[in-house]
Amino acid sequence: MIELMVQEEKARKDFSHRLALACDKAGLHSHGRQADIAKRMKLTPKAVSKWFNGEAIPRRGRLQELATILGTSGSYLLGEVAEDGISADRSNANADVYRVDVLDLTVSAGPGAYMLSEYVDVLYAIEFTYSHARDLFGNRSPEDVKVMTVSGDSMAPALTSGDRLFVDISVRHFATDGIYCFVFGKTFYVKRLQMQGLRLAVLSDNPAYETWYIEEKNQDQLYVMGKALIHESIKYNRI
Repeated sequence: MIELMVQEEKARKDFSHRLALACDKAGLHSHGRQADIAKRMKLTPKAVSKWFNGEAIPRRGRLQELATILGTSGSYLLGEVAEDGISADRSNANADVYRVDVLDLTVSAGPGAYMLSEYVDVLYAIEFTYSHARDLFGNRSPEDVKVMTVSGDSMAPALTSGDRLFVDISVRHFATDGIYCFVFGKTFYVKRLQMQGLRLAVLSDNPAYETWYIEEKNQDQLYVMGKALIHESIKYNRI
């Protein structure tokens, strides 16, 4: 019984190792690939993470689906054959994909949203060609661009609730006037920040919301998460 358990554990570890190798050769970047695979297979990221962590091996149907995504075979992932079968053309094609992670994070365009956890999960990734991404994000690395979801109406009409906001997370402090995602105290916001003399004005586009200020005495409570680049609005109309 113990010997069987050891064999099963080794099989799971070997599977996770070959899975990681296949992902690398197929051009799937290590950051975000679990969420990417989960999205394509319509599974939860937690279920897919078990394959990568050596905790489980997918059943035959899922195994074949996973192998097809990577361009390899279930036999390779199970260690039954040595050749992965992934062509160089496939790897090069995937290398031209610019992936932006959509975070499980909502920023408040309103009175603020209380920060419940310091840990943020990746829900899935949005893919662009590098040429299109360059037009949208300049020369920024995909690691520096993340998507957050807007909630509330304080930034209307510029931003409306439900918009997807593409944010440059390499910006970790106030640089120039603009729209920022930030934490003040333990609360999330997306607001315009503008330097006015020796204090930072927190501005809403919606005139129903009053301006408030971050001053020297409380600036240590400000944590900039990133500066907004572009937004995408998804509207649903009744017919």
